[in-house]
Amino acid sequence: MILLLSFCLLLIFWIISNFRKGSNLPPGPTPLPLIGNIHQLIYLIWKLNGIVPTLDFYRKKYGNAYTIWLGPMPTVNITDYEMAHEIFVKNGKKCQDRQLAPVLEHISGGHGILAANGENWAEMRRFTLLSFRKMGVGSGLMEKKIMAELDGRCSELDAEIDKNGKVTVPVDFFDLTVGSVINSLLVGKRFDENSKDEFLKIKKMFDDSSETFNLFDLNVPVWFLKWVLPWRFRITWDARQNILSHVGKEAVERFQKLKDGTYDLDSEEPKDLVDCFLAKMRSENEKGQDGHPGYNMDALKLVLHDLWLAGQGTTATSLYVGFLKLVTHPSVVLKIQKELLKITQKSPSSRDLTLQDRPNTPYLNATIAEIQRFTSVLNVNFWRINDELISFRGFQVPAGTMMTAQIGALHVNEQLFENPDEFDPERFLRNEKLLQQLIPFGIGKRSCVGEQLARSELYLVLGNLLLRYDIRAHGALPTNMDVFPYSSAKLPDTSGKFEFRKIQKT
Repeated sequence: MILLLSFCLLLIFWIISNFRKGSNLPPGPTPLPLIGNIHQLIYLIWKLNGIVPTLDFYRKKYGNAYTIWLGPMPTVNITDYEMAHEIFVKNGKKCQDRQLAPVLEHISGGHGILAANGENWAEMRRFTLLSFRKMGVGSGLMEKKIMAELDGRCSELDAEIDKNGKVTVPVDFFDLTVGSVINSLLVGKRFDENSKDEFLKIKKMFDDSSETFNLFDLNVPVWFLKWVLPWRFRITWDARQNILSHVGKEAVERFQKLKDGTYDLDSEEPKDLVDCFLAKMRSENEKGQDGHPGYNMDALKLVLHDLWLAGQGTTATSLYVGFLKLVTHPSVVLKIQKELLKITQKSPSSRDLTLQDRPNTPYLNATIAEIQRFTSVLNVNFWRINDELISFRGFQVPAGTMMTAQIGALHVNEQLFENPDEFDPERFLRNEKLLQQLIPFGIGKRSCVGEQLARSELYLVLGNLLLRYDIRAHGALPTNMDVFPYSSAKLPDTSGKFEFRKIQKT
């Protein structure tokens, strides 16, 4: 009897305290004690077939800012650009930490970039940006590396076209092209025919991990997974450990050679990010107690994991989805090709598309933007945690609340993007402000660290492929843009294939 009474009193206290906490939050569905809105989320995700349609349903019902309770925790979800800018840019310092999925925090130990906060995160982000700059990201040097990789892939296509007049291009083409660029940047090695199987193995690990990781995993405590759902914890743990082992293999081998004195490390001209990190780790160790403790081999493996995950999957998926859309919209392809030929086929000879051509390719730029809007690779975005009270639009969000801009739902908001289900690149030409409201790389201080590299890859790879080849569908194309709509990441049906034929240049 005493236990029952105590439970009832605790329940009443919880209801009152959370009612007070949520009284000035944005509106949302009424939560139940302890479980919040989880029961409604499960039902709607099943009924509407996905997380993004569910988030969009709540937007239409409650507005561009709404609150969903995940158990006892309120989450404030933003689906409007101006509102997101007000919160995550103007108030960026108040909400730069992420609400880390407990299981990912357990695995990372607070290291890396994606699953880190505070000084560790700030230091690794700063190091990565400086290292990218040192290795030429955003400059002509990285452009040459991207084009060299693309030329290598295209030479294989051209050899097949010379034999048969056409070549069948599967999703692996985009995966390998982008994967080679990011792998060269990180560990100095590209993927060729001899190492293709290694790449596909790593890629499958990342895909399998994304398939199993969902909204539930973002919030459930580690102890619950370990003791109640040990099989699920083991799946997540094993997947991450296998990935860390594979992406960190080159770094571990090089570190051992460095200790043995069989590897020369040039801190002034590093060949890749591993060199940059090892040089920084050495310099910090030489400082003794004054050195930053975050530079160690575990941290290096996690940084490589995070950059590989963010740098390969998102860009390759965008290219693949882009070509799925382009082959079903031939008029868009013709307009792009006409625009590109106009600036690259000038006398005395034709040339490749370069990053310097961007100001002169508005239609290609608009098409890439529309592809990114359609792709929106995250079904549910990572939540931030505000460390101070944030006031906006009459709402009061107390410190310690989970907040995020739900990018997938924002990109289908018909108040911003009219007829969002239609593939319409010209929307960005009719209204140039839409480019600002498109945030595929996130917003604020936690935006994607590899944004500049990804934008360069999308422009150079997509543009130059359309400049070189006539593209068509090879057989029936998949229509399902998300085969795991309940997962935290979007994974399209990758069975689609394309036929490339050479465009004759003058």
